[in-house]
Amino acid sequence: MKQYKLIKSFRELKQEYPYQVTKNGDIYLNTEERLIKYDFKSKSDEVVINENIHWFTILEQQLIYQKKRGESLFFLNNNGIIGHFYLNKSLNFNNKLLFDRKNIKKCEYETVLLYDDLSLVPINLNYFPNKIISETSYISIALNTLFLYKFNNQLIWQHNFSDLLKGEEIKQHGEIIVHKGILYVYLADKRNNKNTATIAIDVETGEIKNKYKGFAGKLFLYKNKLYTASYYKVQILDIETEQILEIDFTDTLKAKDLQIHWNNFIVEDDYIYFIDGHWATTNRMGILDLKNKKLVWETSIKINDGINNNIREIKISENRLYSHCSDKSLHIFEKEE
Repeated sequence: MKQYKLIKSFRELKQEYPYQVTKNGDIYLNTEERLIKYDFKSKSDEVVINENIHWFTILEQQLIYQKKRGESLFFLNNNGIIGHFYLNKSLNFNNKLLFDRKNIKKCEYETVLLYDDLSLVPINLNYFPNKIISETSYISIALNTLFLYKFNNQLIWQHNFSDLLKGEEIKQHGEIIVHKGILYVYLADKRNNKNTATIAIDVETGEIKNKYKGFAGKLFLYKNKLYTASYYKVQILDIETEQILEIDFTDTLKAKDLQIHWNNFIVEDDYIYFIDGHWATTNRMGILDLKNKKLVWETSIKINDGINNNIREIKISENRLYSHCSDKSLHIFEKEE
């Protein structure tokens, strides 16, 4: 059974880029005044950067930060890189960081790759990727169309959303998932909420491998299964057998006045961690046992932002559950054995 207890809370964090958890379990916290590192073993914190910073990340244990949007990059143990960088839509993949730089001489933007050795290499891309598929290809979405490009800007294939799913106003939602050479994309008809499907596409050829009608919602991949969840139901697509299992938690969740937020859940092992999906105020979260089909844990957090009082995001790292809230707070729960 999954049981968690609250072990630490932090407040006055920034809403954007508020925290990062390292591989060894330490946590960096970005406040309006400074960047702090908290050590769970010693239960102590230290000031890492004693000033307001706009953005930060960790690349192979190297802390990288930016004081203001559009300005230079800095490293904790190095001088940094002078330039005009825009990291709000950066992508981190295979120990590399992809983002935009403004070329002042040419008065244009270009895409650059920062490697784990802190070298910076320009890459000539037609579009900023929505998702990087491999070291040589990426996905871009524009004009309701899905494109696969090589990094040399060679177009490999494309699919219009209205061709993939017939309807009046087809839109893509959630994250694009790639697993074992197959790309999965969720599409929905804005004018008909019953017209939904997850489309499976061969990455190399662009061939449509399958259309899973009604498999709807944010896609979450865990091992060889895709998950969607919303309101009272969880759907599980076994990628190997192509069978879909639906689990109905209506009686369990209604008894607790809970719903599953379609865009805020995580799956690990046979458990789904979710934020309550009620409109406006969502200050509760819980854990569902998918194998035994029951609610095994739930809690509420006192949030006061004066508006909606929401849990904005949850993350799992090792035996800890992190809950970032709309009042600029972070609450850390630890699994009880």
